[in-house]
This record gives sequence, C-alpha cells and structure tokens, in this order.
Amino acid sequence: MGTAEYQVLAEVAGAEAALLDLCRTFAPQDFRPECVVVHPDGIPHPADQLLVHHEHMTIVLEKHHGRPVDVHVLDEQLTGDSYIRKISLTPIGSDKVVEWGIVRLNFRYMSAQVREEILAKKLPLGAILIKHNVHRRIKPRYFLRFPENGQVLKLFTPNCDQAAWGRLGTIFCDDEPAIELLEIAVNADVAGKSEIRIPETRA
Repeated sequence: MGTAEYQVLAEVAGAEAALLDLCRTFAPQDFRPECVVVHPDGIPHPADQLLVHHEHMTIVLEKHHGRPVDVHVLDEQLTGDSYIRKISLTPIGSDKVVEWGIVRLNFRYMSAQVREEILAKKLPLGAILIKHNVHRRIKPRYFLRFPENGQVLKLFTPNCDQAAWGRLGTIFCDDEPAIELLEIAVNADVAGKSEIRIPETRA
C-alpha cells in the first residue's frame, strides 16, 4: 500500500494552509489560495442553501436544480491508496457547471467495490457512498469566499469574473477521515443571466 504524503485536513491549522494542502497537486508552484473565511450567515442566498448543511452536495444540488448531476473528472492522480481528483458537476443534459471541487480519498477506509466504482468515474461520489450504504458523517470545517479571477478559481477556469462561495471539510466513513474535499458552488441562481459552462472542446 502507498503512503499518503499529505496532512489530514483536520490536523492542518488555518483555512489557507488546509486549502493549499488540498489544492497543491493541481496548482502551480507560486499558487496562493486566496480566500476569506466567512460565517455561514454571510453566504448570500441561494448559495447558502447549497453549502450550509451536513448532506452530500450532490443530493442538495439535485434538489436545487431539479435533476441528477453528472461528474466530470478534470484531472486526477492515484498513488497507492491515495486518490485525488479535480472535478466539475453539471445537471444531466446540460453543460452548466453547478459545482467545482477537489476530492482527496484514502481508499484504505473503503471497500474494493466502492474504490472500483469511484475510479470508474461514472457516478458522483455521494451517489456511490449512498448506493453502497457506507456509514458516513459529513463535517464542513470552513466556509469560504473566493474572489473573482483568484488563483483558486483559476484552477478550474481561466476566467471567472464573479466571486464564488464554497466549503472545505471531511467525510468520515465508518468514523475514519476517508474523504477530504473542497466544494465550490457556482451558478447557484437557477435563473442567472451569466452562467459558467463547461468548454465545448472538453475531452
């Protein structure tokens, strides 16, 4: 089994340091994780409804946008039992991005069946854990505001002219810190005029 060369997020002091640790696989050397820690009450509606809860984001997004979501793996790295990937989520049948995320998983705490299905990249993570009846506890640690065209948002798109809100936290599987994740809600306003979409040239 491979050894994870990172700190468990719960042991990293400070939001910026925790964010840097999670993002560094996909970030340039001069990466600065620009963000502001915000109180949940400071997140505007409807982004607050998508972030301030202890549920899987996929389930909340599906309810909010009225249909299931597809997962798109933008980049990934598998080293032994450590798997990290950068993703976007879109409602099925649409190219509108509703979430960007970075997810780091420790497969030591998951069954071979769950690991295989995650690596198949056909279903969002939350849907897989629910399907396999994995006992889980979702614990958001920080709620964050990311400035427009900041370095965090540029990990996902070269140009984002609007600020975004997200959360950084851990999913405990059978009381083990199996999954660490950054989740950024975008296009929260269903009737929004300016929408972020996946590029037409994506692979």
